[in-house]
Amino acid sequence: RRVREAVVSTQSTGGDEILPSSQFEHVFKNRWADNGDGIARQYTGTPALKSDYTRTGVRTRAGLLHDGYKSMQRYVQNNFLDGARQDSYDLLVGNHRYSATEESPLAAPRHPIALILPTAIAIFFALFLLKLVMPEETWTSQLSHLALYTGVIVALLKQCVVWGDYLVDQPVLYLTLAKAKSE
Repeated sequence: RRVREAVVSTQSTGGDEILPSSQFEHVFKNRWADNGDGIARQYTGTPALKSDYTRTGVRTRAGLLHDGYKSMQRYVQNNFLDGARQDSYDLLVGNHRYSATEESPLAAPRHPIALILPTAIAIFFALFLLKLVMPEETWTSQLSHLALYTGVIVALLKQCVVWGDYLVDQPVLYLTLAKAKSE
């Protein structure tokens, strides 16, 4: 807005006055937010946070909820899905070079727990939700099943803490780069 007002004040000397336009401001703010979303997608894999404020100038509850959702997406992507992308960046920019004598660090399979543990949590969480939606005839049976599923989910989440290093998708080439720099 300040730039537009500065242009208006410098160009209004000859009688041609540029009127302030709310349409221009609307288009400019949306393009600015779209540009921020594009840059954030390249860097983080999700759209930019607080884009509702950039677009409208007002922070809303819906915007807060949307930012919370984007933050959860970023957390999952950065911890569980981003290692291969970082490895591809390292290969692209030349931080890692293969030799004919070395075995590819990318060929090493992930630990089976990285597949088993999240799958088990998803299955028991689905069973828990199904038991909530489709109750049994007696409340004691219902309560005992819910307690069982809750206990199993808590135990599995504790195992996630124990096996956390195997669940996180760390860049594989980072370790070989660190070894090469230390030698």
